[in-house]
Amino acid sequence: MRFHSSSKSSGFIQLIVIIILFVVILSLLGVSISSLINDKTLQENFLFLWSGIVWFWNTYAHTFFVFLWHTVVSNNN
Repeated sequence: MRFHSSSKSSGFIQLIVIIILFVVILSLLGVSISSLINDKTLQENFLFLWSGIVWFWNTYAHTFFVFLWHTVVSNNN
């Protein structure tokens, strides 16, 4: 049990290290994170992308995953 707990802890530490490295790399490339967040074009692009993801989920994926969930969970109980 103790090994499992330290595994979760090391995963969290790895995530923090990855985020820090990502920020350092962006800084070395001259990219300002605040300018990216405030960029109107980038916001519109992410809104367009998110709208597409929501449309795909509502149109195709939701039905499939609900069917899969009911099939797998119902058969295991």
